[in-house]
Amino acid sequence: MTTKKEMKIIGNQFLVDFGMAKALLDIQSSNMLTFTILERDGEPVNVSEAVQIEITALRPLLSMVTWVESDGKTVSQIHDYENGIIHSNWTLPSGEFIHKTGTLKPVHT
Repeated sequence: MTTKKEMKIIGNQFLVDFGMAKALLDIQSSNMLTFTILERDGEPVNVSEAVQIEITALRPLLSMVTWVESDGKTVSQIHDYENGIIHSNWTLPSGEFIHKTGTLKPVHT
């Protein structure tokens, strides 16, 4: 369930920078997101996938966003829109667990 304040994120795009990877998150609705990996290990890439998401409001402008990718990777992220921080956890199909913290910036079009 999303709050009125958090509805402002719906329909917007955010640039994520984890250092080792950069991505664009396009939050199309409260249950749909398209991510585009723009860069990985300093090399440009352009890989996109639309995924079904679940957004859990933790407080105004702080949400947990979760999804499962087509390759079986699970993603759980804390989006702190107020402070521009993202915490991400991935579990790869192999079982490997990865945690990264990065920046989360709105893209103004």
